Amino acid sequence: MIEYPKIETLYERGADFSVTDVLRSPVIGTISKWIVTEKVDGTNIRVDLRRGEDGTDTVTFGGRTPSAQIHADMIAYLQRTFAVEKMVALRLDGDPTTITLFGEGYGAGIQRGGGLYRKDKAVILFDVLIGDRWWLDYEAVVEIGAKLGVPVVPQLGVWSLDEIRANVPGLRSVVATEEREAEGVVARTIETLYDKHGKRLTIKLKASDFRAGKR
Repeated sequence: MIEYPKIETLYERGADFSVTDVLRSPVIGTISKWIVTEKVDGTNIRVDLRRGEDGTDTVTFGGRTPSAQIHADMIAYLQRTFAVEKMVALRLDGDPTTITLFGEGYGAGIQRGGGLYRKDKAVILFDVLIGDRWWLDYEAVVEIGAKLGVPVVPQLGVWSLDEIRANVPGLRSVVATEEREAEGVVARTIETLYDKHGKRLTIKLKASDFRAGKR
C-alpha cells in the first residue's frame, strides 16, 4: 500500500525552531495562488481498493506507515464506511483501476482535543490517488466524499503565500463542532504541478510553526 507523500513546512526554521520568512523550496515562490484547506489534527488513514490477479476486489486499510496502529472502533467505522461494494461503485464501467483514499482519522480519543471536532471517531478525506499515479483535483475529491457519505476537508479560499502566512496564526477550525484553533492549513496548486523530482507541489503551515521550540 502506498504511503502518503510527506508535505514539507512552507518555510525554513530558525534557531528557536519557529518558522522564518525563507521558503524551503524556491519554486513555491513562483506560484501566486494556492487552494487552501484546513489541516485536521488526527491520524493518517489510507483506504485502498485493488483487484487481485484472480479478479477479486479487496479493500485494505492502513495508517501513515505499515506499522501504524488503528483503533479497534476506527476499524469498525472503516469497514462500514468503505465496504468493497461502495468502493467498487466509484469506478467507471467496471474499470479495475486501483483507488487509494487518504484521510485523517479524527474525533474523540484521537489526539488531544479530538473531541472538539466530534464526539465519535470518523475519517475526513483530503486526497485521492488513482492507479497509483494520478492525483485528483479538489472538486473530484469532494465528489467522491459525497458518493461515500464522508466529509472532505473544507476549502478556506484561494490564497497567496502572504495570505497563508498572515491567516494561519489564530485561525479557528471550520471542521470542529466546538471552538478550537485550527491545526493549520494544507495548500495545493490550482492545476496539479510537480517539481523537478516529480513530486507534487503541496505545502503546509501549522499554527504551532510560529511558536518557538515547537517541533
